[in-house]
Amino acid sequence: MTTDGFDPATQLAEINDATTQVLANAERLTPEHLAGASLMPGWSRGHVLTHLARNADALTNLLNWARTGVPTPMYPPGDARDRAIAEGASRPLHAQLTDLYEASARFSETYLAMTPTAWGAKVAKRGGGDIAATLLPTMRLRELYIHHVDLDAGWTPAHWPTDFTERELNEIAASFRGRPDCPPLLLRDDITHRELLIGPEGVPPAAVVSGRRQSLLGWLIGRANGDGLSVEPPGALPPLPAWM
Repeated sequence: MTTDGFDPATQLAEINDATTQVLANAERLTPEHLAGASLMPGWSRGHVLTHLARNADALTNLLNWARTGVPTPMYPPGDARDRAIAEGASRPLHAQLTDLYEASARFSETYLAMTPTAWGAKVAKRGGGDIAATLLPTMRLRELYIHHVDLDAGWTPAHWPTDFTERELNEIAASFRGRPDCPPLLLRDDITHRELLIGPEGVPPAAVVSGRRQSLLGWLIGRANGDGLSVEPPGALPPLPAWM
């Protein structure tokens, strides 16, 4: 265990479990399903799987940066990331699975080589801005859990673990707070009764949206249509701006 209660071994175990779940679900895809649309606009399921592999490599770069002190950006400059995803999307399933498995293994190997000093380092994320290396496991879990839903292959927000959902709901609701393009709403978790405000600062909520945290999170990030959520005063769920 390192500073602030960060437990890298526990986080890696969860990352490996989430990776295994994605691979097991993807193994059942037919060629038609692999080429079919995912929940990511403009992406097939092949795009999603390729992205997960390239993201593993990108975060491996950042782990190496933290460990060695040698700046290693997540992705090459320009449109290299997008081209790599587009070029890999049409590969057959066995190639997709092998790629994701091997990229994940490289990530795990580099992760296990990290030291307490390395975990205390800061690196630069894509798009700029420094982040603590201790946030890299959380970033990988977010990619795995959310894009597993994007495969649209039977794994839904209802499958998200409780700890992940609570952490992400808090963080993503915070990203909607203060946005003038977001309706002023109060989100209420039916299980914990925790309440979160989103929308412009200083504007009272126009409605309360309640439901299970998985449903709230899925709706906030555009991975669910709001089934299972209730609105008070009664009415339709208000449209939300894009999360990212």
